[in-house]
Amino acid sequence: MGLELKNLYDDFRDGDTIKAYAKIIAQDAKKLKKPINIMEVCGGHTHTIMKFGLPQLMPENVNFIHGPGCPVCIMPKERIDHAYVLSMQPNVILITL
Repeated sequence: MGLELKNLYDDFRDGDTIKAYAKIIAQDAKKLKKPINIMEVCGGHTHTIMKFGLPQLMPENVNFIHGPGCPVCIMPKERIDHAYVLSMQPNVILITL
């Protein structure tokens, strides 16, 4: 289970590796005095967590909480287009995150 940078992604897509890590997490989670909540704030993170079924791999006392989403991930394209049009108007300074 030694990870090298060149194969980092491949290791985390291997079923046996994932099962081994899930077992380690479950063993460590038994030692917790209270549940642990992990908040991801990016919609891309939420999508990946759900796509690969990570919540189902976690013990009951390890929870994912879906945060507000970063502006880049949750902003509809139309709003970005609108902001661009506004930014091109005379005497307009548009400041964004």
